[in-house]
Amino acid sequence: MNNFNLNLFKYFYYVVYYNGFTNASKNLNIAQSSLSYNIKQLELQLDKVLIIRDHKNFELTEDGYNLYENLKSAFSILNQNLEQFDNKNTMEINIGVRHYLSDFIFKNSIVEFINTYPNIHINVKLYSKLDIKKFNDEYDIVIDYEDYTNLINSDNKSLLCVLDNIFVSGRDLSKNYESIQSISELGNTKLISMCPNKKNGKFQKICFENGILFENIVAINDSILSKELVKNNLGLCFGNREFFKEEIASGDIKEIKLKEEFFRDNIYIVYNKRNNISNIIKFINILKKQYEEDFNE
Repeated sequence: MNNFNLNLFKYFYYVVYYNGFTNASKNLNIAQSSLSYNIKQLELQLDKVLIIRDHKNFELTEDGYNLYENLKSAFSILNQNLEQFDNKNTMEINIGVRHYLSDFIFKNSIVEFINTYPNIHINVKLYSKLDIKKFNDEYDIVIDYEDYTNLINSDNKSLLCVLDNIFVSGRDLSKNYESIQSISELGNTKLISMCPNKKNGKFQKICFENGILFENIVAINDSILSKELVKNNLGLCFGNREFFKEEIASGDIKEIKLKEEFFRDNIYIVYNKRNNISNIIKFINILKKQYEEDFNE
């Protein structure tokens, strides 16, 4: 018994587990002829017939059934020990993302990643202002506007998605803007401001070039609350279409159609090269699938 090749038991177990040589061959990536040879070698060494087979089917003998049951228990214990070992060697990924972007940038990617790689833990850290000095110490991945990610010294930077900017209003307030076609016609409108500083600068430039003066009734960082203010018709809001997509679809928030084409926001993903680089790439690949049309390799 000491000279037994344990792989022979493994091949026998999986032939029965996958209910035949054909399925076992595909799942183990081994030729059927090799599987058949190995099972024959196991039978010779045990001096027992384990499987009665013809061209299409196979049937376990009593010895074959007893061996499979014993191996099934052994493989169950082995898999449990491997799972415990894997749990002790779990990895984690620290992701930094601007609070405003976190509401929609991940969509279903985190759910897919957790279901696919349950032993890799994700820590999402939200921030209102990125501290560049902490990038190497706190984050494996950072997702932010291009203006901010440009400040990070890293070769590992890629465009994740491009976001369109729009004006929106509440359902009732939108009636005041049904005939408006240009931003220049929005003069003296009450505005709910929720944009990052550099984005505000771009927005203010648009207003200045068009001679527009908004009454900024509230500046707020909480994007969820800003939606409620818009839905309650307290003022207009200028932001990413993606962020308001669900409310626009439901009709609770209306997009104001204007002839001007506003600036678009480039969202970049930056990552560190660390020991867990393979796990970082796994997450990035799943995240990229959400934005395949806009992503640049």
